[in-house]
Amino acid sequence: MRKLVYEKQQTWHKALYDALWVDRINPKRAIGMSPFQLLYGLNVESPITMELPALKLAKVIEDETYQDSLDKRIIFLSHLEETRAEAVDRIVVHQNQVKALFDKKIASHELSVGD
Repeated sequence: MRKLVYEKQQTWHKALYDALWVDRINPKRAIGMSPFQLLYGLNVESPITMELPALKLAKVIEDETYQDSLDKRIIFLSHLEETRAEAVDRIVVHQNQVKALFDKKIASHELSVGD
């Protein structure tokens, strides 16, 4: 973001949305996935990777009945809850690792009466 702001000093606020989008779709080490994927349960498909989304959607709708799509949605949502629970576990592990590294650098100080 610093580079973006430096290059566009007068109009940096207009490019901020793009920078935030890139930040949200990139995987984070602490959660093991992108914030977008954690929220929506799907990987991001950029416009470049989408060739003919309307035809893909028409094919999916054509192949499924309402009950099949409802069942798939319920399974997807339960899987999303499991994914979010795993992300919480990864965050706790990451926080403990960061805390352990921080605690190594801290020297303990003995205090006595009158200090």
